Amino acid sequence: MGVTSFSFELVCSVTPARMFKASVLDLHNLAPKIMPQVVSGAGLIEGDGGVGSVKQFKFTDAVPFSHVNERIDALDKEKLEYKYTVTEGGDVGTKLISAVYHVKFVPAGNGECLIKATAEFTPVSGVQYTDEEANIQKEGVMGMFQAVEAHLLENPDAYA
Repeated sequence: MGVTSFSFELVCSVTPARMFKASVLDLHNLAPKIMPQVVSGAGLIEGDGGVGSVKQFKFTDAVPFSHVNERIDALDKEKLEYKYTVTEGGDVGTKLISAVYHVKFVPAGNGECLIKATAEFTPVSGVQYTDEEANIQKEGVMGMFQAVEAHLLENPDAYA
């Protein structure tokens, strides 16, 4: 039983500030609008959106679980960094004790953004969380960022 993790870097053709606002600060409002085939509803269920707040994302049948609750562990609006823990839903409680994500949005020149993301999955005792399972989570997170980027490119005044 060991921690499984992933990391990736993704270049987006949108400024870091816009990506941060859309994909971190307002994702609970934006996701059901831009990804209705995946996210059926979302919202804050605790707090005001700051550290300690909990966001819930409800999913359609396209996802193998009904929801996730994400607790905001760190939120730095100046450094454009975000850390959160899935506290309920997904594989937490069945296969995982915890799933912790850390995301940074870094200027990449020419108005572009480099998204640096990592995740660590701590499995339940006796369960092996495979690299393949972690890769499914990685693809989902990357897909979300790509959907946000596409929305922002189509709507240049959004989150400006």
